[in-house]
Parts: sequence; structure tokens; C-alpha cells
Amino acid sequence: MSEEQAAAWIAARRLAGESLIAMPDSLKPDTEEEGYRIQADVQARLVASGAGPLVGWKVGVTTPQMRAALGLDAPIGGAILAGGRHENGATLRYTDYVRIGIECEMAFVLGSPLGGTPTPVDVAAARGAVASLHPAIELVDDRYGGAYRDFGVPTIIADDAFHAGFVLGPAMAHWEQLDLGALRGVTRANGRVVGEGCGADVQGHPLASLAWMANLLTALGGRMEPGDIVLTGSLPVVYWTAPGEAVEIEIERLGALRLNVT
Repeated sequence: MSEEQAAAWIAARRLAGESLIAMPDSLKPDTEEEGYRIQADVQARLVASGAGPLVGWKVGVTTPQMRAALGLDAPIGGAILAGGRHENGATLRYTDYVRIGIECEMAFVLGSPLGGTPTPVDVAAARGAVASLHPAIELVDDRYGGAYRDFGVPTIIADDAFHAGFVLGPAMAHWEQLDLGALRGVTRANGRVVGEGCGADVQGHPLASLAWMANLLTALGGRMEPGDIVLTGSLPVVYWTAPGEAVEIEIERLGALRLNVT
């Protein structure tokens, strides 16, 4: 089976909101490099089907718990598309997803290009490319049945690393003055705390996560562009929500965002 066939199979199920558990082994990529090539094809197919355009990037598997679950020692990345954007306070239908999760994140919007040159991107370069900082929710969807190692990390990469949508909160003024690694984040479901973390839980620092994604895109022959949104990874571990829940994320100094799940 070809990478093109694998991308067509994944894209069809993404558009239908279906699980990928039944994906034939013959379609699954064997390496992360193959996974990222298929991912790019999947993105193009989703954009062509009305889910686009591409508006940025997400960094996933940034916590020790998720890395242990996938057997990884580094994050994985994916794209975010405009069709997955929701407004703060929106109501989502649980049945539109396989198993929906909520992540509490810091998001950067770029003001200048980042990556795409022979010089590796470091935290200082990442900071210099940022136009604004926002609180964000990333919606993730467990389309893989929970047994991630058995399903295959390269295939999860091909499927945009759990991504299912996002909420972008308002920009934080004078964010450069904040110690982002020290900021606390919390996730609540119906007012009950279901997860806590801090900026340092995201690759040691959210800007390190941004730099990592820029370097990944460089290795893949691309770069980040002005206006790109970058979801840097969840401060608390993902919360798998349920129907009837109002889920809120709040990041110290950045504010709170909310979604309702019916």
C-alpha cells in the first residue's frame, strides 16, 4: 500500500469523525518520517474538503505521563486547521468525537517567520518571533483506542497527533515580563479540579516547545509563518471529558476559557 492510500484512508475517517482502530496494518507507516509525510498529505486532503486553511501547529506528548504511554522521549507535532476553531463558551456534541479530551495550553501567535534556515531555533529566537501569547484549549480525540504503542506512534503522527480543534483566548499584554515556566494551569469539570500543572511541565518552558516545533518543520522542509498559531502542549495532563460537563481551563495571569459538552 502507498503513503497516498494511507493518507486517503485517514482523511476519510477524520472527515466522518470515526475511529482509526480498524486501519489495516498494511497502510500504517513504519517510521516517524513516513508518518510526517502522510500527515502532510492528510492535511492537504482535509483543507481541500473544507476543513482548512492551515492556521498553525500543535506540539503534543510534552508531559512525562504521555511520553511513557507512547514510549517516546520527545514530543510529536501536527497541524491545526481553521475549521477546528471554536469560540470561548461554545457547546460541543460528544458524539461528534471518538473520545474527546481537553488540554490547558499556552499558545503563541507569530509575528515573523521562524525556522527554515540552517541555524537551529533556540528559545531566544523563538521569543523574538512571537507577536502575542494567549490561553488556549486544545481539543484532542483518542481515535486510537487507548493502546497507543500497539496502534503505532508513526500512525498517530500521520493523524496530526490527536488534534481535533482549539479555542484561542485573548492576547496577554506585556507577556515578555512574565515567568512563563512558573505560571500555573488548572482544568476543571463542573467546577471540580481535574488537572493541574505549570509552564515548566511543557518541555521545560513553553518557548522551548515552540522552538522544538520550528526545528521539526525545518527538518521537514518547511517553516512557521507570521500569523501562525502554535499550541505548545498541555500544562496539566489531558482530561477526557464526558457528556454533561462544563470544562474550564485557567492559566495564572492569562485567564480562563470554557467549553460545554453535551
